[in-house]
Amino acid sequence: MSVDELRGDPDEPESGDDLGRDAPAAAHGDAEAVRECPEPRSRTEYAADLERQVVERDALLRFEPRNAGLPEVSTTDGMAYLEKHHAERPWLAVARDCPPEVQRVFAALDQGGGHAHIRHEGWATEEMNERRLRYLEDPAQLDPAKRVAGVDGLVPGDKSHRCGSTVTRITSPDAFAVAVAMSARHPDVRGALEAEFKAKQVPHPVVLPIADVLGPDGHRFCSGWKLEPVDGDMKAARAHRDKWATQRRDGIPGGAQPAIRPVETFDGGTMTFMFGPNRARDGYEIVTMCLNPPVDH
Repeated sequence: MSVDELRGDPDEPESGDDLGRDAPAAAHGDAEAVRECPEPRSRTEYAADLERQVVERDALLRFEPRNAGLPEVSTTDGMAYLEKHHAERPWLAVARDCPPEVQRVFAALDQGGGHAHIRHEGWATEEMNERRLRYLEDPAQLDPAKRVAGVDGLVPGDKSHRCGSTVTRITSPDAFAVAVAMSARHPDVRGALEAEFKAKQVPHPVVLPIADVLGPDGHRFCSGWKLEPVDGDMKAARAHRDKWATQRRDGIPGGAQPAIRPVETFDGGTMTFMFGPNRARDGYEIVTMCLNPPVDH
């Protein structure tokens, strides 16, 4: 559509029209407020944002679960799946009000064998992530007593949950779905997903800049917590945390609780994609994807 066509729209005033003739006169303070709130983006930035949105929308529309090693799910079936299972699988509830193509991504992931949408998506709140890092409480464990006891929610039996020195999540279901759809098209990820399947072997993890997956402002949708080193040693910090959390569950005083802090920024960070056998055991899928803050954060 051309600019002239847009100007011919009934909602586009003709040049010379009094733009304020049908609006009540603004108070002086209101007028000042309007002048003080200009568009913060340049035309170049605005155009880049629009282009990025088009690219992301296209990636979601073109996303094919089977190409990511996942069960094929139609948009209609994806919406029905979330409606049916969101009560007992609360990580699905966050996407129920999202566009159908986002719901389709969640439904496909939930029928695969991975856990990225369960532990690294926005349904896991800041408090849940904090408690996972400090207390080893698994967000995927839906039994409150077992969660407090540190029982893993995704491994059969009553095995203890394990956690590294950092926990992260993508805070928006829309951004999370975009990350899945965009990464599934990346050549490095495609190479892993399309590798010849071999039992008991998995492709090496793929690390991509967050900006390549979520755009230049994608770090705004990233959040995380990090252990503070003990005497400058992160391995010692993990050992102290693991021992402290175990003693806490057993009712044994364990000294000072582990020190943690929020990750300040993910600007300039990366995203690691890890792979595993798909449900059919004839190919690979993305089993999880973790955010990595910049080295100095």
